[in-house]
Amino acid sequence: MQVWQAALLALFCYLGALTTPWVLGTTGGWYVITRPLVAGFIAGLILGDVQTGVLIGVAVQGVFIALITPGGTVPQDLSFVSYLGIPLALVAHASPGVAVSLSVGFGVIGVAAWQILSVGNAAWAHVCDRYAEEGNIAGIIRVNYLAQIGTFVLRGVVPFLVLLLGAGFAQNLISFLNNQVPWLITYFSLLGGALPAVGIAILLLQIAPAARLLIWFFLGWVLVVYLKVPTVGVAVIGTLAAIIYYRYFSRLDTENTEAQNV
Repeated sequence: MQVWQAALLALFCYLGALTTPWVLGTTGGWYVITRPLVAGFIAGLILGDVQTGVLIGVAVQGVFIALITPGGTVPQDLSFVSYLGIPLALVAHASPGVAVSLSVGFGVIGVAAWQILSVGNAAWAHVCDRYAEEGNIAGIIRVNYLAQIGTFVLRGVVPFLVLLLGAGFAQNLISFLNNQVPWLITYFSLLGGALPAVGIAILLLQIAPAARLLIWFFLGWVLVVYLKVPTVGVAVIGTLAAIIYYRYFSRLDTENTEAQNV
């Protein structure tokens, strides 16, 4: 990996961090460019292999498809998942399954680093409290800028060094595992193939709280797997089914509930 490639990927890692306010903000950063699917496309574009980058991004996205981060809660660190795990897997020519396992590992490390940074950033809050007592608005604004130093080091400098120095290591590690312990690569591939199912299961628990709603999921699965309906077609069918369900059946459910209460 060349210096400019590592620097550009590290820049995206920083701009997409949860606490980075610049350019795209939280909405365009954390919820767009840090999503593994988008990051896979960006990494593939920078490293010259968009197709493989997207394929890896799709596999990793499946694991974290139901990830939500209310407040400061970060169960998995997508910054490291997307801009360390995916690029290193890409340059190491790892399979999507192995890339998933590698990315999950970086996600766990990232959570620990994030917690350490958050504890350290608490010191800035005390400085802001002091400025607030003095009525120093300019000081409060300045502290908010200074607090970005730690985020830039964690999300920019560290990823740059890991990507620049770790690309060769990642390639050698994958080659070593393929030649010396191929069973371990097989294990990582199987694990990486199973983890997306966990992500989808968590998503289903969120969007289908009632068991009867799962029938729509299985209907879509049958359309794709057995009837070979394209994704766009399934989306159109799903929209029509949602409209019909809302206009007719959901109202009947409400009326029956009100009748029982009476």
